Amino acid sequence: SRDTAYKACAILSLVGTVNIPIIYKSVDWWYTLHQPATIKLTGGSTIHPAMFKPLLVMIIGFYCFYALVLILNTRAEILRREQRSAWVRELI
Repeated sequence: SRDTAYKACAILSLVGTVNIPIIYKSVDWWYTLHQPATIKLTGGSTIHPAMFKPLLVMIIGFYCFYALVLILNTRAEILRREQRSAWVRELI
């Protein structure tokens, strides 16, 4: 059912959100498995500026692309779910 799917997605989202700081800090916790952080927000980065600037541009570009795709897919999903509503029939 949809309610079960919604609850499963919510739980998966929470688990993923909790996992992000663990993944981030694992670089500092286990030196044997990971190289030290290359890009640091609090201290100086060890990456060369000639590589850091293109990386930063690509990260920003990827986030913008992701936001655009997310908005378009959300819009399409809302229209699909509400396809029998009057406001959707008027829109189309």
